[in-house]
Amino acid sequence: MKRFKASRLLFCLILLLSLTACIRSAQEKPLKPQASSMFKKGDIEKVQVIADNAYIRNGNSEKFPVVTTVKKDALLDVGGYVGKWYIIILDSGKVGAINPEDVKPVVEKSKLQNQQANIKKLTPNEQELVRLVNAERSKHGLNPLKVDLELSEVARFKSQDMIDNNYFSHYSPTYGSPFEMMNNFGVKYIYGGENIAGNQTVKAAHESLMDSKSHKENILNPDFTYIGIGIKEGAKMGKIFTQLFIQK
Repeated sequence: MKRFKASRLLFCLILLLSLTACIRSAQEKPLKPQASSMFKKGDIEKVQVIADNAYIRNGNSEKFPVVTTVKKDALLDVGGYVGKWYIIILDSGKVGAINPEDVKPVVEKSKLQNQQANIKKLTPNEQELVRLVNAERSKHGLNPLKVDLELSEVARFKSQDMIDNNYFSHYSPTYGSPFEMMNNFGVKYIYGGENIAGNQTVKAAHESLMDSKSHKENILNPDFTYIGIGIKEGAKMGKIFTQLFIQK
């Protein structure tokens, strides 16, 4: 009889511990939503002359003598910067500097390297996030961002990489920084930026980004003209969101 009671007591104790463990597991909350942003000016390789006549000089001010004169719409190779002035490499091999007010940066068409862009269109969640971003820009009198599907492909790779490698950071163990990643995928840009977020819904992710100064600055940056969106399911935070912004 005592042995039966002891066995029964042991069974009840095991059952109670099991139920407690199940309840704790069911009540576990998802990880706290997170967000982060980055911004960078890209490496300018070419500029186009916008003045009727522009002067390439020996130095970075109007005081320096003129090396040569270039006409409107001419494309020039950029070798770097001297202050705000572009260093120009001429076909003759001569080097000079040109006033940034006389030219505009030009980038080549973006082209994925070693990957083929398979995105034909954005998912409904991705489309909704673009709509929310452009609605915010409209409120502030800014032009809407155009969707770049190749850039969205890169954003999807980044979101999936964060899930696969269990991290939340702009620096990927696979791809490096977002700017290294865009460069490696052949994305050319004048300005580039990245917002990342982890959250349960598109609306919640967008609101958390807009509540942060640096993320909001990327979303409302007048220099950006294109956006790439990548949203992937399966993270501990629910969904991983990557927004890539560029001017090209």
